[in-house]
Amino acid sequence: MLDLFTLLVFLLVLVGTYTVRALSRRQRRDEAVAARLAGLRAQVERESGTPAALLAGADSIALPDAGHWPAAWPWLARRLASLRAGLAALGWLQTIRRRLAVSAVAAIVVALVLTRMTGTPASAALAAAPLLWLAGCTLAYQSAMAKYLAALARTLPEAIDGITRICRAGVPLHSAFSIAADHVQGPLAAELREIDHWLKLGVPLKQVMQNSAARVPLAEYRFFAVILIISQESGGRLGDTLERLAATLRARAELGMKVQAKTSEARASAKIVALLVPGVLLYMYLNAPADFRFMFNDPAGIKVMAYAALSVGLGLLITHVMVKRIR
Repeated sequence: MLDLFTLLVFLLVLVGTYTVRALSRRQRRDEAVAARLAGLRAQVERESGTPAALLAGADSIALPDAGHWPAAWPWLARRLASLRAGLAALGWLQTIRRRLAVSAVAAIVVALVLTRMTGTPASAALAAAPLLWLAGCTLAYQSAMAKYLAALARTLPEAIDGITRICRAGVPLHSAFSIAADHVQGPLAAELREIDHWLKLGVPLKQVMQNSAARVPLAEYRFFAVILIISQESGGRLGDTLERLAATLRARAELGMKVQAKTSEARASAKIVALLVPGVLLYMYLNAPADFRFMFNDPAGIKVMAYAALSVGLGLLITHVMVKRIR
């Protein structure tokens, strides 16, 4: 037992050292990028005579800052603003209270079932319910957002091709969005209609595309918005530029599908290995209930469960740190 404890302490120290090292490198890189951007802003202000506040204001294509959130926690403000924008994109803001209430009730029911299966006291259910509720809400949001972004990325090249053909036919760009929306399926059609609505009200195209880029959390769509804004301000062959953008997006999608195909076996193996833990626990509960409750009630069983959870967590943390360093 002492050797096992020593090994776990060594692994914790090793993982902690690499984690702190990776975070320090990332912080230094972020500071260098911020310093570089500050220098560029100062240079542009010096050469153009435009105040820096105007350069970082309404002319920016960046996502809107969460200025209305408390400034004491900037990272929390950014996360909350991003979460609110994602909920608005998914259309969950109108039903967020009902969704939270239903998920809370489901978390309490699951916690009660788990405590009954394991034989733990009811107070454990009250402690486990918030964790289950948070995990369930996170998984549901990430799954819905992944599907939403996939639908946007899948229909964006078709929308760009439609706008390209419409503009080459002689139709003004301000009128091309509504025509393209009639031939596009999915969430992108609603966004194109929203753009057409604001353009008909007389809002400038630049401001409309900035607001649209803030609503759509997709990098490819932001490229599309930047191209339209630059084309309106400086001119040029908009059709050729959009055609190259559509070809680039299709090439990226094809590369992504190739990666998915080549890693399908590894991903399937990972899913099977991940399902082994709940599968084995369910098998133990159905065939040996006494052994199952021993894992959660007896001190020796609790130590075994803690060791298993700690070893799996260490493996996931090491994998995460390695992947982040490669990126």
